[in-house]
Amino acid sequence: MYSVEITSCLFKDDDYNRSEITGAPLPITMELYEEGYLIWEVNLGKHRGAYRYDNSKVEDRIALIAYNPKFKYRIEIHDQAFISKEKGYSRTWAKGFPFKSSLERLNVGEHGSNVGFKSVALKAMDYQPNKILDED
Repeated sequence: MYSVEITSCLFKDDDYNRSEITGAPLPITMELYEEGYLIWEVNLGKHRGAYRYDNSKVEDRIALIAYNPKFKYRIEIHDQAFISKEKGYSRTWAKGFPFKSSLERLNVGEHGSNVGFKSVALKAMDYQPNKILDED
């Protein structure tokens, strides 16, 4: 089992949209899929540029995730555009876990956008299958 916490983000305008009406950043969501099933969804907020989640609720950005090396994992991060086409990023890991303890930032765009995280392996905690939130 892993404890994964999203700690910061750096979202660039070339990777994610702003409102075509007001020019304000659109909300961004991160979804983690295991074998095609949604197991974690995080609202990352309406941020552009660098942002640390120091003053926001941790419960929204932390999860206990079981890792099964036989499973395929996919991360999708996208804005919530209604008028223009959503911009975003998707990456699939056929082998390996997206939130390895050795990594601190995950690239989530073609123009330098990334998400910072803290991942801790909980070796004393027995494996439990991840809860499926929604079907893909």
